[in-house]
Amino acid sequence: MANNPLIIGQVAQQIANFKTQALGEIQSGKAFDIAALASEYISTQQTQSTLASNTAQGIIAISAIGRNMALPDPESAYKMMSHINQLGVLYPAQSARLSEMQSGVQQLAEVTKQLQGINAAADFASVKKQLQNFADQYNQWRLQFNDDVQDPELLADTQAAHMARYELAQSISSPFHGAQQGIQGMAALGLTIDPVTQMAKVDVAQLEQAWGQPGAVGAINEFAAHFSRSASMLTEQNNFFAKQQANLARVIDYMDDNKTKLQQEFGLGDPPQVSAKIAQAYADYQHRHGLL
Repeated sequence: MANNPLIIGQVAQQIANFKTQALGEIQSGKAFDIAALASEYISTQQTQSTLASNTAQGIIAISAIGRNMALPDPESAYKMMSHINQLGVLYPAQSARLSEMQSGVQQLAEVTKQLQGINAAADFASVKKQLQNFADQYNQWRLQFNDDVQDPELLADTQAAHMARYELAQSISSPFHGAQQGIQGMAALGLTIDPVTQMAKVDVAQLEQAWGQPGAVGAINEFAAHFSRSASMLTEQNNFFAKQQANLARVIDYMDDNKTKLQQEFGLGDPPQVSAKIAQAYADYQHRHGLL
């Protein structure tokens, strides 16, 4: 049967729509149902007269070059499956890096809980050490994910990652910690966020000058409580991290359960082509879930 250009155009458009909807929904954080999207595409395809040669079970013969030659446009379908194969690695890699980021947030929450134990009897050297330790750990956490949040294949389009970095930086920069005692935030005690690097830094001279002021201890305690609370809210159930992980889990599970069916429909597709960093994150995901 000769290929109908109109049908081929329709198939290509359906594949493009499938791809656009899938990416758009997973990135927006809305409920993501790749199963419904795939079922809609497959159902549409099976109504075409070009699939009359399918077996009674709906299984399509794949050619030696991995294409489903029963489709009017097997090459576009093959490219779609190549994209799905790629997502089959990218989404687990994203999940792994997001899990690492969430663990880091939880660790920072524990560090700030220690700052809540500072009282008026604490000596300056101890306070300086604890604040510097907090700044160092915060910077280490932020640097660990600097590349990820700029990488479109990892966390660049992940709201949870960006929100965590923003909220915790805002907590450090808030001018309201200690306000009732006349202290204008942690900046008055020397702890600030560099506007260029976004790293935390401690001005020891500023801290030493302000340490003896009334309200200094209260400002540190208020900051620690606020930061810890912000970190806990970010990681609690039904918040940013949990919702994004739930979205990723749905699409990962669907791809794992239906890969054979998708390949029968679209063709085998090319194997994933990923960077060493994404390959490592994918391996981390497999270790985390007992798959290796």
